Amino acid sequence: MLSIIAIWLINLSRAARNGWRLLLRRRVEWVRFELGGGLPEFASAPSWWQRRFLGMREPASLHGLRRKFQRIAADPHARGVVLKIDGLAAGWATLQSLRDEIARLRLAGKRVVAYLVSADMAGYHAATAADTLVVPPAVMLNILGVRAEVQFLKDALAKIGVTAEYEAVSPYKSAGEPFVRSDISDENRAQLARIVDARFDGFVRAVAADRGLSEDAVRQAIDAAPLSAPAARERGLIDAVLYEDELEAFLAPERAENTDAKARRRPAITGWGYAARALQLPMARRQRKLVAVVPIEGAIAPGRSRNLPIPIPLIGGAQAGAASVIQALRQAERAARAAAVVLYVNSPGGDVLASDLIWREVLRLRRRKPVVVAMGDVAASGGYYVAAPASAIVAQPGTLTGSIGVFSLRPIVAGLLERAAINTVVLSRGARSGLLSAGLPPTDDERQAQRAVVLHYYADFKQRVSEGRGIGLAQLEPIAGGRVWLGDEAIERGLADQLGGLPEAVARARELAGLPADAAAPLMLLRGGRQPLPPQPFPQPSPNELLALLHEALRPRVLAMLPFHADQLL
Repeated sequence: MLSIIAIWLINLSRAARNGWRLLLRRRVEWVRFELGGGLPEFASAPSWWQRRFLGMREPASLHGLRRKFQRIAADPHARGVVLKIDGLAAGWATLQSLRDEIARLRLAGKRVVAYLVSADMAGYHAATAADTLVVPPAVMLNILGVRAEVQFLKDALAKIGVTAEYEAVSPYKSAGEPFVRSDISDENRAQLARIVDARFDGFVRAVAADRGLSEDAVRQAIDAAPLSAPAARERGLIDAVLYEDELEAFLAPERAENTDAKARRRPAITGWGYAARALQLPMARRQRKLVAVVPIEGAIAPGRSRNLPIPIPLIGGAQAGAASVIQALRQAERAARAAAVVLYVNSPGGDVLASDLIWREVLRLRRRKPVVVAMGDVAASGGYYVAAPASAIVAQPGTLTGSIGVFSLRPIVAGLLERAAINTVVLSRGARSGLLSAGLPPTDDERQAQRAVVLHYYADFKQRVSEGRGIGLAQLEPIAGGRVWLGDEAIERGLADQLGGLPEAVARARELAGLPADAAAPLMLLRGGRQPLPPQPFPQPSPNELLALLHEALRPRVLAMLPFHADQLL
């Protein structure tokens, strides 16, 4: 009863404020947004004192942009948005999610104008989703194609006396390859070539469809790039060449036809600060149940989540700490209002133990409520490990996923120590006490022991995926072994369920939880509190779940025996 009264009071206040805005003719025509950087799905908002004293603003995020687009779409007076794209460095899946949001806004009847300053592949891929594409006169359209580069460090490290011991389940698990090889392996080359081909073809198809061109014309334009602004316009790749201060006049004809005199005295293009105070406020609705979202972003590591400003893979950058993720999952498990959970995974993997601890929490959570995984730019290796027990997995076509495999990488600095005239004295007890030492090369026995560890973890990994995805181990092996798949390829192989981003994952979670479809419903974002929560007892399966497990166990299976090849042991 109290919640109904609260909703009624909120809507009464919003209705009054909307009426006051109409009375003052406070309207918005075009809302300007600046898009740059990585454009994460979620961004941490600065505290009040950071905003007040340091002038910090909330960083751009896909989720924030999505909510703002919804406000604009719901206001009948708003004509559309102007997106200034400058320095956009988002991944392929993020770019697809951004294009999806632009398409939704256009579907709602709003126009989207892209003002492209950094005209590279990422910026242009996003901009072509708009109705109108404008560039400055001096811009060069650098749609140069798709490229993958791998630097091999073995010979360079050898010059300073450093080597590495690398154990992997197969050559496809190639993360450590640059440290132990001078050139790319055939397996890694074929895998990268397949990914480059798929991304290039996808880019060509998208641009051709957006710009009304043939795919051959787009390929010819890429091969001719860089292109000047006039040349790009002549090829139909852009619509107009203007400076930013000319956009008002560019939009003026349509504005003159559709606005009154007072409105024409205001700037046609306004920032979000003014727009938030002028757009019509949506009416609040009672939400008994919500969808909780738990982000896993960055390399998976022990401890709490953190962001280390060190440009070294798996060491620096954002790290998804198992302790923080586990606490967030336990919060979701206990939250009475959370009817379902979306696990947003944007991680290349990381520590095996940390991944397994998160996997257990996801498995237990799924016994109590639906868990749907939304994959970001990458959800591979440990990122796929934690996703395996989910009720459903949603991925974008450009998502990199799979990489079901394990590797170990051990640096050996014996040569470096010798060159530095450093004498190492070792006192040890235990046959394998030097297994993790970087000071001396491993013995044959230590190599075999490390190989056994890798294969043990790999067998566990495959078992987790087999049980979570319902794929037999014999059928899983040809798509495992460290092989990386794009989102649509993962669906074809049973590693994911549908294409899409966070909105599609939330819609799937609401469906599984029996909630009505509602794209504007608020989300419960959980990142783990400071107060540690103990685990709840693992729920016993229901009678229906027991019947399903029995049916699965009795199902006839066809086992394929693969011929033995030496490369399967590498």
